[in-house]
Formats: sequence, C-alpha cells, structure tokens
Amino acid sequence: MTAKKTLVTGGSGHVGANLVRELLARGVAVKVLCQRDANNTALDGLDVERVYGDLRDKESLKPAVQGCDRMYHVAAFVSLRAGDTDELFATNVVGTKSLFDVAERAGVERTVYCSSFGAIGVNPHGPSDETFTVNPYDVHLDYELSKAVSELEAHRAVARGMDIVIVNPSGVVGPHDYLPSSVGRTILDFAAGKMRAYLPGGFEFVAVRDVVAGHLLAMEKGKTGERYILSGGHHTLEDILQHLHKQIGAPMPRLKLPLPLMKPVAAASTFVMKRFFPDVPPRFTPGTIRLLSSSKSATTQKAQTDLGFKPTSVFAAYDEQIAWFEARGALKRRAGAPVLSVAA
Repeated sequence: MTAKKTLVTGGSGHVGANLVRELLARGVAVKVLCQRDANNTALDGLDVERVYGDLRDKESLKPAVQGCDRMYHVAAFVSLRAGDTDELFATNVVGTKSLFDVAERAGVERTVYCSSFGAIGVNPHGPSDETFTVNPYDVHLDYELSKAVSELEAHRAVARGMDIVIVNPSGVVGPHDYLPSSVGRTILDFAAGKMRAYLPGGFEFVAVRDVVAGHLLAMEKGKTGERYILSGGHHTLEDILQHLHKQIGAPMPRLKLPLPLMKPVAAASTFVMKRFFPDVPPRFTPGTIRLLSSSKSATTQKAQTDLGFKPTSVFAAYDEQIAWFEARGALKRRAGAPVLSVAA
C-alpha cells in the first residue's frame, strides 16, 4: 500500500483506533476526523493529523476531506437506547450523506464505508449473505435500521460515480477499545461481578484485527457498490461468558433468564431507563432480545472469495481484549487465571 493521505472518520472508536494503527504501521499518512469535545484518548501519541468536525455539521467536514485520496468512513453513533432515533438518523444517515457529498467534491478517489452486520437481513433457512435485506416490519435495534438506511446513501453516491465499497462487521472484539464498546463494557462488568444474569441465544462476533484486515482488503480489492460481511463465527452468550469466567476468574452469572419472560420486562425497563437513567446504556432491550433469539448467522464466503478475507479466532480476540484492559488497569483478573499476552 502506497503512502497516500488517507482520511479515517471515527478514529477514536474501537475499529477506528485499530485501523489507524495499522495504516500508520504500513507507512500511510493518516488524517483523522474527530469531535473536539469527545474522548480522543485512542489517538494520543499517534502521528496523525487531527481535524475536528461533526457528521451533523456538513461545513465542518470539508477541511477533513481536502487533500485525501482515500477515505475509511468508520464513524457512527451507536446506541441501544430507545429514543435516540433523531441522533441516529442525523449522524448515521444524514451525516454519511453529507460526508459523501463533500468527499465527492474534494476528489476523494475511493472510500470504504463501515456499515454493520445489523444492516444485513435474516435468512430463515441458514446463514445470511450480502443479498439479504432488512425487513423494516420486524423489530430491530434503531442503530441497525440507521445503518441499513445509510447504505442507501452509499449506493446513491455510487450511482453518481463515486467509488465506494461497503463492509459489514459483526460484534467486534479485541484491544484498543478506549471508550469502551458494548462488548468491552460487557467484559468489564463481568470482571467486576456486575453481571448477575444473562440471556440464552447468541450472535456473530469478529476479531478487530480481522475487521481492520477486511477494511484494507476492501480498499484494495473490493468491487465498487458491493458489500462484504466481516465475521468470525456465531457464538452463544453462554459460551462467551464461560470463556470469560475461565480467563478472568470472575464467577458466572447465577441467573439464566428465559427469553419469553424477558420480552415484556425489556419493554417496561426500556421506558424506565429512558425516563430515569438516560445516561446508562441498557443491557437488554426488545431489539437485543429479538437479535439474540433470532439465531441470525453469517457467511463470509463472498469476502473470502473476492477479498481473500481469512477470519481468525474470536476467543483469542477476547483474550487480547482482556489482557489490554488489564494492562490499562481497567480490570483485575482473579488469582489463578491464565497468563494472557497484550496485543501491541
């Protein structure tokens, strides 16, 4: 990869922080769009050009794209809370449209847009591939819908002549999770003994190293207007928690809550959390319960065939994330837990 000036939006987030580090390691000159009042710890000490702006402010995006040949659009507003629809739409949909508009005018040659596996529809007969469309009449996370609609803006830009490739990562696991992500918060809560119950069901997860590799492969080999699922496999929450129990030494949650019982409880608690605890991220919502109970799985055959994508172990990525949190003092593993190495 040649040392072109490359813009990364969302460089302070989980995927962005790892992507920026890999680009720098490859000798790429990196410009990062970040919010001035946000937590940008992920960029501390890195040789990047910071440009402050906001996807909700189109004018602020113009300096970010100037002089860039390539762009990785990773920034997004992620929320499981009910009632965040206005910000989800303004940031993930309108903001993405604004970014593509200014990038097109600035002459950005090629873009990789980071969407989500949540923007892929459910295949009732097996693993979902990139051809499946989200059913808008089903129950979804508002975040999932915002990413599905934002992909339409990518396709509109492609129709105008822009060169954009879409990638669709599943639940991301791994180090350099500074904010942290929802997966990161789950690990920290588990280690602190704050997780007293869990739900059956499972989800697709992927190592952050594989997501970064998928972005780079998409930039080099991806077909314009196509999307590529990036995932490492479907795992049950119980298997994940058992692995955390083994590696951290914290006890397993005592209660396994039945999904049918939790559906009405989640609907009621969503209202309570929104009304009285608006700053606390909810663990269970009607959307997350539907997701866990859907058995939605993925095939990455297209990414493997077209890009050369090779997913690695999700459990190894959990170990790296645990070790990274421990090295930063964010969690303390119990006596007798195995020694874990910290990813660079």
